[in-house]
Amino acid sequence: MEAFSESSFRDATTSEIARRASVSKRDIYAAFPNKHAILIAVLNMVLEADDENLTNVISLTEGSKHFEERLEIIGLALINEILSPATGFLCRLIASESFDQPKIGAIYFQGWYTRRTELISQVLSLRLSGTGQSERRYHDTIQAAKHYVALTTHLPQMTASVGMRDIWNSGSVQAHAKCAVECFLQAYPGFA
Repeated sequence: MEAFSESSFRDATTSEIARRASVSKRDIYAAFPNKHAILIAVLNMVLEADDENLTNVISLTEGSKHFEERLEIIGLALINEILSPATGFLCRLIASESFDQPKIGAIYFQGWYTRRTELISQVLSLRLSGTGQSERRYHDTIQAAKHYVALTTHLPQMTASVGMRDIWNSGSVQAHAKCAVECFLQAYPGFA
């Protein structure tokens, strides 16, 4: 990741990647057929770490007395993922390399967006079962989770992708998470 982030994907050489990994170029090619395979491995590594972090946040918030507060904490974790230098760098790299290698974009979409939606859907399903309401009332917790993820992450992702990460400080991140949750709960009052 360091080699890719310090230069462009095309300028990062397998020699430099091998040097930083303290292995030979031959070892690199034994494990990876090309640079795109290395990028996919880096992408999967970052996605796994982010997934583990969000899963931990979800677990830690299970005992929250107020569901709105739980959603805000989960939203903060999502926003922090989006604004992290690693994710920001990968988003830019994926955007540029997905034209030649659509698989890279698909891995990111499945690994980040779809997985986040699944995790949030589980949280929402548990909430509905805990309130005695049926999921049928809201048709699909996956759709509700997609809306939650979009409300929470869209603006931070857009601004970070164009290099405006600096507008986000702890106060603006907290205010955005709170506003996104309020908007979500207005659209889906049964989760409140």
